[in-house]
Amino acid sequence: MSEFQVRRATVDDVEQVHALMRALAEHEGLAAYLAATPDSLRRALSAAPPRAVFLLAEIDGRAVGFVSWTRVYGIWRGGDYLNLDDLFVADGARGAGVGEALMRAFAAEASAEGLAGRWEVQTDNHGARRFYGRLGADQEEKVVVRWTAEAMRAGL
Repeated sequence: MSEFQVRRATVDDVEQVHALMRALAEHEGLAAYLAATPDSLRRALSAAPPRAVFLLAEIDGRAVGFVSWTRVYGIWRGGDYLNLDDLFVADGARGAGVGEALMRAFAAEASAEGLAGRWEVQTDNHGARRFYGRLGADQEEKVVVRWTAEAMRAGL
């Protein structure tokens, strides 16, 4: 496999980022639920400050993975942290250190701002949990609760 590089995505990368998001959704069997569009990504990346940050891993100029996050305030931390939304590496690039490079680049971004990172992983995703453990991340069991806008309106 060729060398890869990691760089921050720009508005010009929207189509590549969206293609990787689609691949992630298909990989997880959730393609029908992918709500992000190239236009919504373009708006998020062009906002000041950006609503989301994406780092792309590329091999020979072709995007093969990404990590994305938002900056949020947490009352349990008493300050901001980076909420990692997704980490994904395309099939052909797995096992080559791309995921680790993306996570280390995420850590460098967080560390540069003196921030911690937080994310979720399915409890039965043992491979991911081992991977995050090897990086030194702490893990705790939680239940993720989602309340859609439609469900909230219906409950009013």
